[in-house]
Amino acid sequence: MFVSRFNKMFVSLMVLAGTIRFSAFCQEEPKVTRYNGKVSQQFVMNRDSRIVDHATGKRITYEAYDNMLKKNPGQYKTQPVFDKYGKASSFEIIKRSQLYVQQDGSVMNNPDLMPEVGEPIAPFIMRGLDGREYDSEKLRGKYILLGFWVRYEKPLYTLASTKVISNFVDENKKKGIDIISLGTTLNTQEECLEAIPKRNCGFIPVPESYGFNHRYKISETPYFILVDRKGIVRAMAPHTEFSKISELVLR
Repeated sequence: MFVSRFNKMFVSLMVLAGTIRFSAFCQEEPKVTRYNGKVSQQFVMNRDSRIVDHATGKRITYEAYDNMLKKNPGQYKTQPVFDKYGKASSFEIIKRSQLYVQQDGSVMNNPDLMPEVGEPIAPFIMRGLDGREYDSEKLRGKYILLGFWVRYEKPLYTLASTKVISNFVDENKKKGIDIISLGTTLNTQEECLEAIPKRNCGFIPVPESYGFNHRYKISETPYFILVDRKGIVRAMAPHTEFSKISELVLR
Protein backbone atom coordinates (compact mmCIF):
# COMPACT_ATOMS: atom_id res chain seq x y z
CA MET A 1 0.00 0.00 0.00
CA PHE A 2 2.86 2.32 0.88
CA VAL A 3 4.57 1.65 -2.47
CA SER A 4 1.31 2.30 -4.30
CA ARG A 5 0.83 5.62 -2.52
CA PHE A 6 4.45 6.55 -3.20
CA ASN A 7 4.05 5.78 -6.91
CA LYS A 8 0.91 7.92 -7.09
CA MET A 9 2.67 10.76 -5.31
CA PHE A 10 5.69 10.47 -7.63
CA VAL A 11 3.50 10.53 -10.72
CA SER A 12 1.59 13.56 -9.40
CA LEU A 13 4.83 15.46 -8.76
CA MET A 14 6.10 14.63 -12.25
CA VAL A 15 2.87 15.87 -13.80
CA LEU A 16 3.03 19.06 -11.74
CA ALA A 17 6.66 19.68 -12.73
CA GLY A 18 5.81 19.11 -16.37
CA THR A 19 2.89 21.52 -16.13
CA ILE A 20 5.11 24.22 -14.61
CA ARG A 21 7.74 23.78 -17.32
CA PHE A 22 5.06 23.87 -20.04
CA SER A 23 3.47 27.01 -18.56
CA ALA A 24 6.84 28.72 -18.36
CA PHE A 25 7.55 27.75 -21.96
CA CYS A 26 4.22 29.14 -23.17
CA GLN A 27 4.26 32.28 -21.05
CA GLU A 28 4.75 35.48 -23.07
CA GLU A 29 7.04 38.29 -22.02
CA PRO A 30 5.25 40.41 -19.40
CA LYS A 31 3.60 43.53 -20.73
CA VAL A 32 5.30 46.81 -20.00
CA THR A 33 3.75 48.50 -16.99
CA ARG A 34 3.46 52.19 -16.31
CA TYR A 35 6.14 53.97 -14.36
CA ASN A 36 4.74 56.14 -11.59
CA GLY A 37 7.83 56.54 -9.44
CA LYS A 38 9.39 59.82 -8.44
CA VAL A 39 12.40 61.09 -10.36
CA SER A 40 14.69 63.34 -8.38
CA GLN A 41 16.16 66.31 -10.25
CA GLN A 42 17.79 69.44 -8.88
CA PHE A 43 17.23 72.82 -10.50
CA VAL A 44 19.26 75.71 -9.10
CA MET A 45 17.72 79.17 -8.80
CA ASN A 46 19.67 82.36 -8.03
CA ARG A 47 19.16 86.13 -8.00
CA ASP A 48 19.53 86.31 -11.77
CA SER A 49 16.85 83.69 -12.44
CA ARG A 50 13.59 84.74 -14.08
CA ILE A 51 10.81 84.38 -11.46
CA VAL A 52 7.09 84.58 -12.25
CA ASP A 53 4.18 84.94 -9.82
CA HIS A 54 1.66 82.26 -10.82
CA ALA A 55 -1.26 84.34 -9.50
CA THR A 56 -0.56 87.32 -11.76
CA GLY A 57 1.55 85.79 -14.53
CA LYS A 58 4.01 88.67 -14.10
CA ARG A 59 7.73 88.58 -13.46
CA ILE A 60 8.88 89.59 -9.97
CA THR A 61 12.26 90.45 -8.51
CA TYR A 62 14.22 88.04 -6.37
CA GLU A 63 13.70 90.40 -3.42
CA ALA A 64 9.89 90.33 -3.87
CA TYR A 65 10.02 86.55 -4.19
CA ASP A 66 12.11 86.22 -1.04
CA ASN A 67 9.72 88.53 0.82
CA MET A 68 6.68 86.40 -0.19
CA LEU A 69 8.32 83.31 1.25
CA LYS A 70 9.30 85.04 4.50
CA LYS A 71 5.80 86.48 5.06
CA ASN A 72 4.04 83.20 4.22
CA PRO A 73 6.29 80.34 5.40
CA GLY A 74 5.22 76.97 4.02
CA GLN A 75 2.43 78.37 1.82
CA TYR A 76 4.33 78.61 -1.45
CA LYS A 77 6.23 76.23 -3.67
CA THR A 78 8.77 77.20 -6.32
CA GLN A 79 8.61 75.19 -9.53
CA PRO A 80 10.84 75.32 -12.63
CA VAL A 81 9.19 76.28 -15.92
CA PHE A 82 10.47 74.38 -18.96
CA ASP A 83 10.92 76.04 -22.33
CA LYS A 84 10.79 74.62 -25.87
CA TYR A 85 14.33 73.29 -25.41
CA GLY A 86 13.22 71.27 -22.38
CA LYS A 87 15.31 73.46 -20.08
CA ALA A 88 14.28 75.12 -16.81
CA SER A 89 14.63 78.68 -18.11
CA SER A 90 12.52 80.30 -15.39
CA PHE A 91 10.81 79.60 -12.07
CA GLU A 92 7.26 80.05 -10.89
CA ILE A 93 6.08 80.70 -7.36
CA ILE A 94 2.71 79.10 -6.72
CA LYS A 95 0.44 78.48 -3.73
CA ARG A 96 0.60 74.89 -2.50
CA SER A 97 -3.21 74.70 -2.62
CA GLN A 98 -2.96 74.93 -6.42
CA LEU A 99 -0.49 72.08 -6.76
CA TYR A 100 -1.16 68.44 -7.49
CA VAL A 101 0.26 67.05 -4.23
CA GLN A 102 0.29 63.35 -3.34
CA GLN A 103 -0.38 61.92 0.11
CA ASP A 104 3.35 61.49 0.75
CA GLY A 105 3.86 65.19 0.10
CA SER A 106 5.49 64.83 -3.30
CA VAL A 107 4.42 67.18 -6.08
CA MET A 108 3.35 65.50 -9.31
CA ASN A 109 2.56 67.01 -12.68
CA ASN A 110 -1.11 67.85 -12.91
CA PRO A 111 -2.61 65.59 -15.63
CA ASP A 112 -5.23 68.26 -16.35
CA LEU A 113 -2.44 70.43 -17.77
CA MET A 114 -1.23 67.82 -20.26
CA PRO A 115 -1.64 68.41 -24.01
CA GLU A 116 -5.13 67.65 -25.32
CA VAL A 117 -6.19 65.75 -28.41
CA GLY A 118 -7.31 68.22 -31.08
CA GLU A 119 -5.11 71.03 -29.71
CA PRO A 120 -1.74 72.24 -31.05
CA ILE A 121 1.32 70.75 -29.36
CA ALA A 122 3.44 73.29 -27.45
CA PRO A 123 6.56 73.92 -29.58
CA PHE A 124 9.75 72.01 -28.94
CA ILE A 125 13.32 71.82 -30.21
CA MET A 126 15.05 68.51 -29.48
CA ARG A 127 18.56 67.39 -30.37
CA GLY A 128 18.70 63.70 -31.22
CA LEU A 129 21.47 61.19 -30.64
CA ASP A 130 22.02 61.40 -34.41
CA GLY A 131 23.21 65.01 -33.98
CA ARG A 132 20.21 66.49 -35.79
CA GLU A 133 17.94 69.22 -34.41
CA TYR A 134 14.22 68.51 -34.46
CA ASP A 135 12.15 71.70 -34.42
CA SER A 136 8.38 71.12 -34.21
CA GLU A 137 7.74 74.25 -36.27
CA LYS A 138 9.98 73.00 -39.09
CA LEU A 139 8.47 69.51 -38.96
CA ARG A 140 5.05 70.66 -40.14
CA GLY A 141 3.86 68.37 -42.92
CA LYS A 142 5.15 65.26 -41.12
CA TYR A 143 3.76 63.09 -38.36
CA ILE A 144 5.66 63.18 -35.08
CA LEU A 145 5.60 60.46 -32.43
CA LEU A 146 6.89 61.69 -29.07
CA GLY A 147 7.86 58.98 -26.61
CA PHE A 148 8.51 59.96 -22.99
CA TRP A 149 10.82 57.66 -21.02
CA VAL A 150 12.78 57.85 -17.77
CA ARG A 151 15.83 55.76 -18.63
CA TYR A 152 16.48 53.23 -21.36
CA GLU A 153 16.68 50.23 -19.07
CA LYS A 154 14.63 47.26 -17.93
CA PRO A 155 11.91 46.55 -16.96
CA LEU A 156 10.38 49.34 -19.08
CA TYR A 157 12.82 49.49 -21.96
CA THR A 158 12.83 46.00 -23.53
CA LEU A 159 12.59 44.36 -26.94
CA ALA A 160 8.85 43.96 -26.41
CA SER A 161 8.35 47.59 -25.43
CA THR A 162 10.16 48.97 -28.47
CA LYS A 163 8.91 46.49 -31.05
CA VAL A 164 5.37 47.90 -31.02
CA ILE A 165 6.86 51.33 -31.77
CA SER A 166 9.14 50.19 -34.59
CA ASN A 167 6.31 48.13 -36.11
CA PHE A 168 4.03 51.18 -36.14
CA VAL A 169 6.69 53.37 -37.75
CA ASP A 170 7.76 50.71 -40.28
CA GLU A 171 4.22 49.77 -41.33
CA ASN A 172 3.36 53.39 -42.07
CA LYS A 173 6.63 53.91 -43.90
CA LYS A 174 5.64 51.08 -46.28
CA LYS A 175 2.50 53.12 -47.05
CA GLY A 176 4.58 56.17 -47.86
CA ILE A 177 3.97 57.89 -44.52
CA ASP A 178 7.12 58.95 -42.67
CA ILE A 179 6.91 59.42 -38.92
CA ILE A 180 9.55 61.35 -36.98
CA SER A 181 9.79 59.29 -33.79
CA LEU A 182 11.67 60.78 -30.81
CA GLY A 183 12.28 59.43 -27.30
CA THR A 184 13.12 61.58 -24.28
CA THR A 185 15.29 60.29 -21.44
CA LEU A 186 17.44 61.19 -18.46
CA ASN A 187 20.32 59.23 -20.03
CA THR A 188 23.43 61.08 -21.20
CA GLN A 189 24.70 60.73 -24.77
CA GLU A 190 27.26 58.14 -23.65
CA GLU A 191 24.60 56.16 -21.77
CA CYS A 192 22.30 56.27 -24.79
CA LEU A 193 25.02 54.89 -27.05
CA GLU A 194 25.52 52.04 -24.62
CA ALA A 195 21.84 51.33 -23.98
CA ILE A 196 20.48 51.56 -27.52
CA PRO A 197 21.05 48.30 -29.42
CA LYS A 198 21.95 48.03 -33.09
CA ARG A 199 18.43 46.79 -33.87
CA ASN A 200 15.70 49.29 -34.69
CA CYS A 201 14.18 50.58 -31.45
CA GLY A 202 11.54 52.64 -33.27
CA PHE A 203 12.72 56.10 -32.25
CA ILE A 204 15.63 58.53 -32.18
CA PRO A 205 16.90 58.91 -28.61
CA VAL A 206 17.13 62.46 -27.25
CA PRO A 207 19.81 62.50 -24.51
CA GLU A 208 19.31 64.45 -21.28
CA SER A 209 15.83 65.56 -22.32
CA TYR A 210 13.67 64.64 -19.33
CA GLY A 211 12.75 68.31 -19.09
CA PHE A 212 10.25 67.69 -21.89
CA ASN A 213 8.41 65.27 -19.59
CA HIS A 214 7.98 68.23 -17.26
CA ARG A 215 7.06 70.62 -20.08
CA TYR A 216 4.22 68.40 -21.23
CA LYS A 217 3.22 67.36 -17.68
CA ILE A 218 3.89 63.66 -18.28
CA SER A 219 3.61 61.93 -14.91
CA GLU A 220 3.86 58.31 -16.08
CA THR A 221 6.15 56.60 -18.55
CA PRO A 222 6.52 55.23 -21.12
CA TYR A 223 3.94 57.62 -22.60
CA PHE A 224 3.31 58.64 -26.21
CA ILE A 225 1.85 61.60 -28.08
CA LEU A 226 1.15 61.47 -31.82
CA VAL A 227 1.20 64.85 -33.57
CA ASP A 228 -0.31 65.21 -37.05
CA ARG A 229 1.04 67.06 -40.09
CA LYS A 230 -0.47 70.35 -38.89
CA GLY A 231 1.09 70.20 -35.44
CA ILE A 232 -2.15 69.08 -33.78
CA VAL A 233 -2.22 66.33 -31.14
CA ARG A 234 -3.89 63.36 -32.84
CA ALA A 235 -3.69 60.77 -30.04
CA MET A 236 -2.16 60.15 -26.61
CA ALA A 237 -1.59 56.92 -24.71
CA PRO A 238 0.60 55.14 -22.16
CA HIS A 239 2.54 52.15 -23.50
CA THR A 240 -0.03 49.71 -22.13
CA GLU A 241 -2.61 51.32 -24.43
CA PHE A 242 -0.38 51.97 -27.45
CA SER A 243 -3.04 50.41 -29.68
CA LYS A 244 -4.91 53.74 -29.43
CA ILE A 245 -2.11 55.08 -31.61
CA SER A 246 -1.01 52.05 -33.63
CA GLU A 247 -4.54 51.27 -34.84
CA LEU A 248 -5.03 54.74 -36.34
CA VAL A 249 -5.17 55.01 -40.11
CA LEU A 250 -2.79 57.81 -41.09
CA ARG A 251 -3.15 59.67 -44.38
